[in-house]
Amino acid sequence: MLGNSVRLFAIRGIEVGVHASWLVVFGLVTWSLSTSYFPQVLRGISPAEAWLLGAASAILLFASVLVHELAHSFVARSRGLDARSITLFIFGGVSNLGGEARQPSTEFVVAIVGPLTSLVIGAVAYLLGSALASPRSAAAVASYLAVINLLLGGFNLLPGYPLDGGRVLRALAWTATGSLRRGTEIAVAVGQLVAYGFMIWGFVWVLGGELFNGIWMAAIGWFLQGAGHASLQQVILEQRLRRIKVGDIMRPDPTAVLPDLAVADLIERYLLPSNRRAMPVAEDGRLAGIITLSDIRHVPPDERASTPVRAVMGGRSDLVTVKPSDPLTTALEALGRGDYEQLPVVDDGRLVGMLSRGDILRQIQLREELDLESSEVRATARPAA
Repeated sequence: MLGNSVRLFAIRGIEVGVHASWLVVFGLVTWSLSTSYFPQVLRGISPAEAWLLGAASAILLFASVLVHELAHSFVARSRGLDARSITLFIFGGVSNLGGEARQPSTEFVVAIVGPLTSLVIGAVAYLLGSALASPRSAAAVASYLAVINLLLGGFNLLPGYPLDGGRVLRALAWTATGSLRRGTEIAVAVGQLVAYGFMIWGFVWVLGGELFNGIWMAAIGWFLQGAGHASLQQVILEQRLRRIKVGDIMRPDPTAVLPDLAVADLIERYLLPSNRRAMPVAEDGRLAGIITLSDIRHVPPDERASTPVRAVMGGRSDLVTVKPSDPLTTALEALGRGDYEQLPVVDDGRLVGMLSRGDILRQIQLREELDLESSEVRATARPAA
């Protein structure tokens, strides 16, 4: 989701971004607090002061959600997951952890730490609000933060997958069944009930005249329903890809160019005729690097005939490669870590193939059209003779 958001900053290598939908939340929270909450709890406050306190509280809400997500990300890193980015959007925040946990204990700890962090923030804010007698505005802001963080922590503990509580439930079901897929199915099934509960609750509110709150509740239910289903499909896809090796679908014996080839000859003899955007570079059969259109664009057109490929290519030490024995999930994770469209496949230093994002997508589509997943499930379920 970070790709559809505005990058703000990075914290210990974790990119933090804001989706455009979060601006809607920021505006609504600021408006609600400045026109309702603060005028009620701070009698006689001027409209300008109310709007200032409303905006400040909305920013502190932003910070609270960010700390909640950072707790997820830091604990995930300590457990070996690749925490890459955090995006704040209309329904809160999401941490991109670069894959699923490998053990239910990791899933449990990573999931539970977020709501616990929100509850701790809420408790600290409550104590501050109770201790602050002056200024009254600071006490009012602290009281708001206490309530909103306690609600945030409690809401996220609901077993509505993919909420944190749903992930906790999945970890427990995963432990009980010994299967990530079965655990996910149980968590998603419970989460669907929670989602439909929110939708019904929202509908009842709308009938009772609470139009905005009712629509908001229904929207949360709709989001949970769709996200839960998508998460289950993602787990199924990852398990399917884990059974396929890179060597099964790579393009073997790829054409590679020599490091001393002129960039102009590379373009005319290889890139244009084959409509390629990158070429591996090999010497004596061993991978030396890869050259891309981005590399070539750094060379002025009038210098390409005299510039060898080795002068502008990405070197071997900078390359992300995979092995023929790696599962496709490893390749997908490698493709997702950078702006790559294809990866060299290397066996003991020798270039043996190339694998592109398109190769993986075509394999997925082919298996779906042939219904191979259903065949594999039936074969697994069939008792031995």
